[in-house]
Amino acid sequence: MVTLGIDASTTTVGYAFTEDKKILEMGFIDIKTQKTPKNKTFFVLTQLHKSPYIDRVEKINIEDSLSGFMGGRTSQQVIVKLAKFNAILSFVLEDEFQVLVENINPSTGRKKVLGKARVKGIKSKDYVREQIEQRFDTKKWCKTTTRGNFDPRNIDSYDALVMSLCG
Repeated sequence: MVTLGIDASTTTVGYAFTEDKKILEMGFIDIKTQKTPKNKTFFVLTQLHKSPYIDRVEKINIEDSLSGFMGGRTSQQVIVKLAKFNAILSFVLEDEFQVLVENINPSTGRKKVLGKARVKGIKSKDYVREQIEQRFDTKKWCKTTTRGNFDPRNIDSYDALVMSLCG
């Protein structure tokens, strides 16, 4: 069974296709130039349709949007914008593929896949990166910046991979 994992933010959507706990494809879609949630959603859909695995998807897991403020780093407006986009994206994916979309809390997903949601003293994104890179060879899907450094948007694909492996 092919599972599609999605990690949506207001500027980047990470995605991962897995089957039997093996990565088939993963990456991220840059949506910051898309102005409306509708445009963002249909741009993501267009990009996902380019994958050879899209027609085999039987399950879709999407990382649940933030429900609270993250130590002053997230404004109420961003939370509302993200929740709105997540809802629209979930609805369209469910309608397009006739597959139930499951919203999964990021901490719950990490506990299920990595054994822990986080480690004290390590940022959760750094913990996810460390754990994913220990368990999988992701080099062929990770992008680099123009200077050859790890593109931080790859973390969205790692989060999507966690979502995909939940299922």
